[in-house]
Amino acid sequence: MDLKSKNLTQTMGQWKSKYHNLLDSLNIGYLLIDKDYECHDVNQTFLQMVGGIRVQYVGHNMRDWYSAGEFQRLSDEVDRMVANITKEKSENPIVYYQFEWFFYHSNGEKIPFLVTCALNVDDELSWSATYATCVDIREQKRILAELEKEKTMIETILFGIGDCVTIFDSEGNLLLSNQQGVEIRGGRKKPLLPLKISNKKELTLTVNGEQRQFLGQIEAVRDKHGKILAYAEILKDFTSEIKLKKTQNELFHIKRKIKRLELNSEMISVSHSMRNVFDAITRCADVDSTVLILGETGVGKELVARSIHNQSARGNRAFVTVNCGALPESLLESELFGHVKGAFTGAVSSRKGLFREAEGGTLFLDEIGELNITMQVKLLRVLQEREVRPVGGSTTYQIDVRVMAATHQKLDEMIKENHYRRDLYYRLAVIPLTVPPLRERKEDILPLAEHFLKKYSNKFNRKLKRLDHTIQQILLDYSWPGNIRELENCIEHALAMTRRSNITPSSLPVQILTPRNTITENKYLSDTQRVITQAASQNDKFFVSEKPNILRSGLKPWELEEKTTIEDSLIRHKGNRTRTAKDLGICRATLWRKINLYQIE
Repeated sequence: MDLKSKNLTQTMGQWKSKYHNLLDSLNIGYLLIDKDYECHDVNQTFLQMVGGIRVQYVGHNMRDWYSAGEFQRLSDEVDRMVANITKEKSENPIVYYQFEWFFYHSNGEKIPFLVTCALNVDDELSWSATYATCVDIREQKRILAELEKEKTMIETILFGIGDCVTIFDSEGNLLLSNQQGVEIRGGRKKPLLPLKISNKKELTLTVNGEQRQFLGQIEAVRDKHGKILAYAEILKDFTSEIKLKKTQNELFHIKRKIKRLELNSEMISVSHSMRNVFDAITRCADVDSTVLILGETGVGKELVARSIHNQSARGNRAFVTVNCGALPESLLESELFGHVKGAFTGAVSSRKGLFREAEGGTLFLDEIGELNITMQVKLLRVLQEREVRPVGGSTTYQIDVRVMAATHQKLDEMIKENHYRRDLYYRLAVIPLTVPPLRERKEDILPLAEHFLKKYSNKFNRKLKRLDHTIQQILLDYSWPGNIRELENCIEHALAMTRRSNITPSSLPVQILTPRNTITENKYLSDTQRVITQAASQNDKFFVSEKPNILRSGLKPWELEEKTTIEDSLIRHKGNRTRTAKDLGICRATLWRKINLYQIE
């Protein structure tokens, strides 16, 4: 070994002895970011590095962490990275990228980090998420300032922060290797990569009988005059990161599957449109954003809101509901924000209000479209400032409440007519979620009907009845303007009215059976009835029946049967409606309504 190489070896040995412990003591932070820069996960090491807590990062967008200019520079870095991915048709859907960036500490300090990003892309090379590991390099920066002579060398090694650092001369002869490098490289004496500055390559090496993945790169070691003295080959082991990414994906899909199973137990549906709603519910549960649930009356908007709450991080806290359309303005303000004693007539004691009662949990504002302009302004202020002031009070209280709202009204049209504030709408509709009406998902009607049948059979302590084909067809053909709520009331009414082993059409509510329902007149006739009826209509003199012709009477078979039953009972009880109603198992009001409906004299 010549004198120059001997001096270089001695210098590297001194440097290794002095800074080896520093490199071994570095901790790794971890973040999971989606393609919209939404943070989904961080580890404890990262939180310790920045002096923060989990809720300050998870569920927040990186735009909130930086100024517009800072975020633009970060976005430019990522855009270059994504552009490179689209150019490279790699079979491996994971692409690694490394750069120096910074995070702000809770005390305002700007902390430099070395960030390594693992991009998750699909077969079409579409970017879906980024797994980022980061290392606090403040101490390294300080050392770089003190050791100007070794600045380039330290920057090269710290830039790699690999498990293996090996120094070669310009001819490719091995000069120095750290302990990890000896183990990883084995007996290899030559560089694994061509000695070209900034040359990078992913390598698969067998270490102790196990295949491991490394990111290798070449950096130049220069003297203070910029002359290249040697080359550093840096190998970073990212096998654990690959395993972590795989584990994260598996956990993510398992959690989603569990949440979907929990939803199936809370909400009955088999339709494709509701599958999309279920997926939206699980996504909404992962964040803490305000949700505006839209849909017609009776579609189950409150049930959707409660499902989001139950699956969210706030699921073990309070879920408080209020119907904004059921209370006058003065009472609603006190109900939401609270009041102090003596604030108005009847205020004999102070009250916290629903916002403060829902602290840490969720407040569900139903019928949010019913608010007048004055209350809209007051609610907007609370949502913006995240604080409430009780009626008649001078003290404000900070609140930690997730707000979800619902309405059946078209708020966009109300905004055009100046009946609703646009700024409040955008505050509420951070995540709009529309629940389709029951008539647009008819495949859900029968499963829901069976569910309500079991529910009210247990409630009334009745033997479980079944829905025959005729009843099922009636339910499927009805438009259900009242949606799920109307269907539930229909089943409850049918169970209350029937005295037979099975539910009959006559026990269904009148509006389900009235001719206004757009069902063909002879749709539910049996084949035999249809043949007889058609024969009778062709030649009346050959058709004799004690009952009027079904088609001519305008009544369906079950309506004709119900009418005949009522007439027979009235005759049997000599027109006494009280006894007739008792005999039929219905109330006098129902009997009177059916007598008028069927025009029974």
